Amino acid sequence: MWLLWGVLHFICAVFAVTGIAFLVAGLKDAWKAARTRSWPTAPGIIVSAEELQHSRQMPAEAGGGSRIHYEARIHYEYTVGRVHIGSTVVRLGPTESTHEVGVQSTLARYLPGQQVRVSYNPGDPTDSVLEPGLRPLDFTRAIVGLVLLGVAVSMELVARWFAAKV
Repeated sequence: MWLLWGVLHFICAVFAVTGIAFLVAGLKDAWKAARTRSWPTAPGIIVSAEELQHSRQMPAEAGGGSRIHYEARIHYEYTVGRVHIGSTVVRLGPTESTHEVGVQSTLARYLPGQQVRVSYNPGDPTDSVLEPGLRPLDFTRAIVGLVLLGVAVSMELVARWFAAKV
């Protein structure tokens, strides 16, 4: 019986550590995305815009096979001081989607030859975005971390409750 409780506590610890790692990484991502609002801007130009399709294998539990994910690849260039820089980062956070409509919307906003304002990190001007700020998906990893922590705490409480009953 003690072995069972030990294994259960170990599983709870793994869930908790993984949850904390996801939570910290997610909050760090969200913090960086929020900071992009205060980054300085530079004039830039859209060099190219294309839709990429990625085939992702689905797990057997989800029916197997593959699913197409879409991504808008926007290549832009800008100059900070005397340094000419190129990038493809439209915004921080997830960029792939299973919905082609969202990608088409992004492509429609950034046409080749179009003048844009590029927000860049003053500490590292090669770190840039076209769309600064937070979006709901920027919290995905943090939410996953909270769920894992919740599962760990719940499992631990249930285990303690059962141990008290035995």
